[in-house]
Amino acid sequence: MHKNYLKSIFLPAIISLFVGNLSAQGQGSMGVEVNGGYREYLGDMGSSLFFTTKPIYQGGGATFTYGISPSFDGVANISAGDVGFCRSFDSFVKEKDIIWKSFKANTADLSFGVRYKLNNGVLLSEDSKFAPYFYGAIGAYYVHSKIKWGPDPYVAATRIDQWGGVHPIENTIQDIGVQLQGGLGFKYILTDRIALNWSYILTYTFNDRWDGSNDADPNPDKPLVNKLYRSNDAWGYNNIGVAFSLTEGMGGSGRGPKRMKDTDEDGVPDKYDRCKGTEAKYRKYVDSLGCPADTDGDGILDADDKCAEEKGTIELNGCPDSDGDGIENKLDVCPNVKGTPEFNGCPDTDGDGIADNVDGCPNEKGSKELNGCPDADGDGIANAKDKCPDLAGTVTGEGCPDTDGDGVYNNIDKCPDVAGIAANKGCPEVKKETVQKIALAAKGINFETNKDLIIVASFKNLDALAKLLNSEPNANVEIQGHTDNVGDATANKSLSQKRADAVKRYLINAGVAESRMSSVGYGSEMPIADNASTIGKEKNRRVDFKLSF
Repeated sequence: MHKNYLKSIFLPAIISLFVGNLSAQGQGSMGVEVNGGYREYLGDMGSSLFFTTKPIYQGGGATFTYGISPSFDGVANISAGDVGFCRSFDSFVKEKDIIWKSFKANTADLSFGVRYKLNNGVLLSEDSKFAPYFYGAIGAYYVHSKIKWGPDPYVAATRIDQWGGVHPIENTIQDIGVQLQGGLGFKYILTDRIALNWSYILTYTFNDRWDGSNDADPNPDKPLVNKLYRSNDAWGYNNIGVAFSLTEGMGGSGRGPKRMKDTDEDGVPDKYDRCKGTEAKYRKYVDSLGCPADTDGDGILDADDKCAEEKGTIELNGCPDSDGDGIENKLDVCPNVKGTPEFNGCPDTDGDGIADNVDGCPNEKGSKELNGCPDADGDGIANAKDKCPDLAGTVTGEGCPDTDGDGVYNNIDKCPDVAGIAANKGCPEVKKETVQKIALAAKGINFETNKDLIIVASFKNLDALAKLLNSEPNANVEIQGHTDNVGDATANKSLSQKRADAVKRYLINAGVAESRMSSVGYGSEMPIADNASTIGKEKNRRVDFKLSF
């Protein structure tokens, strides 16, 4: 029964491993090994390690290898065989009622792991016929064990047959579990396809019942580890076998593939090499046909080409110079603009000794202190940031001076040569007397009813206004036209605009600069008196003059 059970577990695994290795062809070298040898018990009852105690049982196995690298092979390992032990009572046994114990177990194991090969080109040559290795793996095991033990004849715990005979008790244990494997071995290469193989593999199980040292109790509640000895059971497999390569050469069995003849040692076998006599200088830089390569097609062979991936010139050892200034691109700070070696391939357009790539004003001569920008007035402020580029000024004044010392810098001072006040943008304050005279003269400006024609009697006041405005040449004037609320508001606003325009025209003719004046009609929007009375309406019909700087 247990044999069928074993087949149902391991036969599919063997098939899947073999098929899996065949499907992996092309990924790495593969090999298969068959072996046979002795299986040795190591456990609480004692040890038959290295044939020190009998009985020694036989076993067999198979291994599949897959070449991962020159140093490592992936390994799938399967083996089966018997393990057993028998000993008489001695002082090692602390249960004084036991005279002897023995067991015999059918075992099988399946593991997956790696081999570390010493013929990896570092410790030993890859072509070495002697190929030692170390092995480590994890997997599963199966054990079917028959255990016998006999009680002391003077103790009542016996099994008596139908004829009255006293017999030792026999028990059976089956177990499947996880195991660890470790070992070492070596191959001796016979041909490109065949090698002899020896190895020793130790299988350590996480169980301490199947050898009988835990009273051979099949009860699943019984602890796996014997409380008395506290040591799990193991077996060793000392074997010898034959390894076969499934791919070209012994790559799967410890030796690299057979090398084809390569006279000039450029990596291309003579069979495919069209340039068999390649000079040593060019051997590392050949194409698939074994001839010196010119990857970028610039006529310079890769071995001589400092920029083998980019087309270049002979003068620059194969490196490109996009702007044609004689400086190769990788050393040219301005690879697309012709420059000079002095400035690492960049130009100096304005000739101020500062390369364009770091010149803040590349088209104007400047100073290093101002990052290549000019300073016409020498005040330490670059022209581009200087509000008065032709007058030396201060940082506070944005490059402008305060010529009249009134605290208003020239860039906003409307009267830079006359001290004034900030409210008038640097111009002197308008005298109250002048303001009053303007207001008084404005009251004498009248128009024909519902028209924008100025009556002749108003000309005297307008001439006086012209003189007053010209006495304040830095002031701007807004001429405001106003009406009462009688009539249509839109019509009133239009009329007020026309009257303001009429006053402006008169003042222009009287010598007041047009650029200083603007005219706005507000209609009835800005009354200064109550429109409910006749007097109030009369006051609201007016022209005002507003000064500004």
